[in-house]
Amino acid sequence: MAPTLEMALAFHQAVLDDRMALTATMSRLRELTRGGDYAYYIDIAFFMAGLPLPAEHTAPQWLDGEQATRARWRELVTARRDFLRARR
Repeated sequence: MAPTLEMALAFHQAVLDDRMALTATMSRLRELTRGGDYAYYIDIAFFMAGLPLPAEHTAPQWLDGEQATRARWRELVTARRDFLRARR
């Protein structure tokens, strides 16, 4: 359950554009997924934040390709950010 909770936190921090907190969350997520379970969460966190994947990272094969997957996850973040701004 911990990796899933860290993913939710990464989403929240990406929406807030809190890079410092997001960096710490991504580090914890790397540790939690080191054994291979939920390793794709790392990619998703980078996609949500709009960051390039680390050079040493071996990306999984995404069904629609990395760029389409990246765009969808990033759109979730930007849509939420826009929604929160409109509520102010």
